[in-house]
Amino acid sequence: GHYEVYRDYSREVIEEEGSILFFGRLWKYKGLEYLIKAEPIISKEISNLKIVLAFHGESFNRYKKFIKNIDRFEIHERYIPNDEFPDFFGKASVVVLPYIEASQSGIVAVSFAFGKPVVVTDVGALPEIVENGKRGFVVPPKDEVALAQAIVKILKNKKLKEKMGKNAYDFSVNELSWEKIASKTSEVYRKRVSKP
Repeated sequence: GHYEVYRDYSREVIEEEGSILFFGRLWKYKGLEYLIKAEPIISKEISNLKIVLAFHGESFNRYKKFIKNIDRFEIHERYIPNDEFPDFFGKASVVVLPYIEASQSGIVAVSFAFGKPVVVTDVGALPEIVENGKRGFVVPPKDEVALAQAIVKILKNKKLKEKMGKNAYDFSVNELSWEKIASKTSEVYRKRVSKP
């Protein structure tokens, strides 16, 4: 659904900082190591790179060995309360979900509510909601090179980033509105009930 409720925690306009955001509960299937491995590739193209990792869940210790340039990372290993969502999503230029498996993700919907393009992997139903090239990019899982290239493409092209962000927000407001979801759900029930 449309998660505008997270935007309402802040009345201030939060300026983008050009950062990359990985957000949410951390489990192995989230593929964080591929974003970390992508950092040196991205850094060759983006000089002032900052990757923000904001998560809770499993220990970060197993991921530390993948880090080449610790100064490129801002790590928040803690539960992030709702009232801090605007700060993290507002400052991000792109939100990355390098999952190696998934069905769907609420993080995509939150990103869209903030008007942020995403880079996701081709797993589960993620490609359906992102639509490659429209609201972000879809790349193969476990491919840090493709992941890095998609991120760089967004960060280096302001018009593309803004267009994808607008598409994401419009999709959130219109297609993910709770009214539309309720209507579609009701229609499914009506069709089922009307069958003999």
